[in-house]
Amino acid sequence: MGLRKEDAYQYALCMDLTGDKFQFAVVHPEQKKIVLHESFDVQSFNRDSIEEFLSHEVLKFDFHSYSLSAGSIRNTLIPVDLFSYSKPKDIFKLNYPEPIDNLDYNRIPELGIVNIYEVPLWIKSLFVIRFPRIKIVHRSTVLLKGIFDQASFSPKVHLFIEKEKFYFMISEKSKLTYFNHFEFKELADLVYYVHFVFDQKEYDQSKFEINIYGKSTAWEDLKALEGFINSEIKIADSSEKGENFILAKQTLCV
Repeated sequence: MGLRKEDAYQYALCMDLTGDKFQFAVVHPEQKKIVLHESFDVQSFNRDSIEEFLSHEVLKFDFHSYSLSAGSIRNTLIPVDLFSYSKPKDIFKLNYPEPIDNLDYNRIPELGIVNIYEVPLWIKSLFVIRFPRIKIVHRSTVLLKGIFDQASFSPKVHLFIEKEKFYFMISEKSKLTYFNHFEFKELADLVYYVHFVFDQKEYDQSKFEINIYGKSTAWEDLKALEGFINSEIKIADSSEKGENFILAKQTLCV
């Protein structure tokens, strides 16, 4: 679908930046549907390289809202009550060693937690200068808001799978009971971590539904994964709930 410049104000511009990819989607904020999606490989993760992507013609349009999910993989979650009595850096140092990059945080009121994370200052300044009304959030903030925007009472595992890395979350009775991030090279590594977490928490796999995001129903490893995990596995048949979940769900953050 082509997007006319004069219609852009009806849509949300949602962007996502990692060390190896920059992508954006034009999303209808009420229908939560993506009308345009573009993705680019990042060769050099620095200000000049990323700034080149922002010269894309569509990014010059005037949108209803602007958002960016970014930040390093290092983040920590803390109950909002404890956050009020501690400094973000003091909390962060309990989980991660120095050096620590520039810190920021997002409140997730529906879960009663605060997400503290690293985000380079050059990313914030680049995007704020280019898009003054932009809302910048950590990628895991978007994932958590998206997961709890759907039914979450029954026991579920949520896997957001990308190239050689994935987020692992568990929800039960509308609460977050587990959150972590792992790197993997082969499907066997992912399967190992899933079994390891189930064993550590003494959970019965058969009682959990596993939801996969970041992939489509055409994912070539889906059948193999079903053969190694004793749980019902679900992948959404729409890009907004599957491979483009993190872009479509940014509308929950603005």
